Amino acid sequence: MRKSLSVVAVAAAALCFAAVAYAGPGPQTEDKDAPPPPLPPLQKNFPLDQTWSLRELNGKPVPAGVDVSLKIDGTLRGSGYTGCNSFSATMYPVKDQHLAVGPYALTKKQCDKDAMALEAGFLTGLLGSPVWDLVNGDLVIKGPRGSMRLARSL
Repeated sequence: MRKSLSVVAVAAAALCFAAVAYAGPGPQTEDKDAPPPPLPPLQKNFPLDQTWSLRELNGKPVPAGVDVSLKIDGTLRGSGYTGCNSFSATMYPVKDQHLAVGPYALTKKQCDKDAMALEAGFLTGLLGSPVWDLVNGDLVIKGPRGSMRLARSL
């Protein structure tokens, strides 16, 4: 009987040791000098119902007197003028400050080649789910197909 009792005691001790080892280390004491975990970045609200004028496209300033504009209204309809044609499309801000853009409806006016190149660069730069941000009062849009800086219009 003693032998079977000692076998049971050894088995119980082995099970307790295994359970403690499996559970991992005990509760950690908090390091009061450690900085708190970083907060997730704040999400900004896209400035709806405001008109923006293109000031810079892919690092180059827009020529003086050329009007290229963008507005996204409260119904998430984007519209504007490319310097040659008027356009509209479904546009809406999505998670992590990206911009989703549907197919464009565009007038078919033909302009000089510089105006058409500016139009193509502007409309292409809005595609590909670019990231937008408000920087020093300007709307900055950067994506896989280009970057632009727009200033608030009156």
